[in-house]
Amino acid sequence: MKYKPSIPVYIQIKDDIIEKIRQGKWQENQKISSEQQLIAEYNVGRGTVREAIKLVIDEGYLYIKKGVGTFVSQKDVGISIEPFVSLTYFIKMRGLQLITTILKEEEMVVTKELSEYTGLEQNSKCLFVKRVRVLEGNPIAIEEFYFSEKSFDYLKDYDFTKGISHYLFEDMKIEVGRMSMDFEVLQLTEEVKDLLKLEAKTKMIKSCRTVRMNPGNEILYFLQFYCGEKLSRIGINGFV
Repeated sequence: MKYKPSIPVYIQIKDDIIEKIRQGKWQENQKISSEQQLIAEYNVGRGTVREAIKLVIDEGYLYIKKGVGTFVSQKDVGISIEPFVSLTYFIKMRGLQLITTILKEEEMVVTKELSEYTGLEQNSKCLFVKRVRVLEGNPIAIEEFYFSEKSFDYLKDYDFTKGISHYLFEDMKIEVGRMSMDFEVLQLTEEVKDLLKLEAKTKMIKSCRTVRMNPGNEILYFLQFYCGEKLSRIGINGFV
């Protein structure tokens, strides 16, 4: 396999394995080549193969039987909610790494003003989590989550430095009934400028997202997301 220098090798191997599954090299529930065979086939190290396999598993094409091997789960994978709501997923698919710093994590009571803004029930409890996402030493986004009381059982003792959407929608299998999102370009605030290390002349994007669960259409969480107007550090020049 001839590798492109501009794309991480494990990403290219991941794409090649998925293509082979789609083309029918391995059938559903069939064991794929062993780790050693893949190392020899792709002429790479064990760590590279493991990174590639992990991504293929994350995308739903493979599963592991402990002590037995890695097997094809399905040939055609449906669209997951995760790519639409996850910065972690977006970065990972570009072969980059995110580090998350938690700025605040506290339980609070939803005031009338907060209820009108977020849609959460007044006087109910919510969990507020504020974090900064850091890409290769560069802070790129601020996230402020307001998790509804309905989500508390899912989030008990959860480590919020880890990806939230994958955990909720893939691991916990929460079904999303409705998601609404809007964003606007605004003048940069001092807090966002300082936390994201942006130039004063830069504008910022503020995005608000409400995720509701099935059944009942109750709010799972409300998210405020802040970033600079340009996101060239992750390969794009604007918000998408």
